[in-house]
Amino acid sequence: MIVGLLAGLLLGRVGYYVALSWCCLSIFIRTLRLKLLSEAAAEGVLVRGAKNQLRMYLTMAIAAAQPLFMYWLTFHLLR
Repeated sequence: MIVGLLAGLLLGRVGYYVALSWCCLSIFIRTLRLKLLSEAAAEGVLVRGAKNQLRMYLTMAIAAAQPLFMYWLTFHLLR
């Protein structure tokens, strides 16, 4: 969020949206990679049980909600 705000202050709205998009995408990818791949490596194989499916969907929902919260908490600071 800080990177997005600094980019917004220095480069305007376009800089804010570019930095926020880049940060959100990297957070989304990092969250999914760390969570899902670490579990698959620990188990040795990718198991498709109901518990693992629920955990994967919950992790994806949280990773998708992070950018929305970042935008909601910072967009009003650049007006």
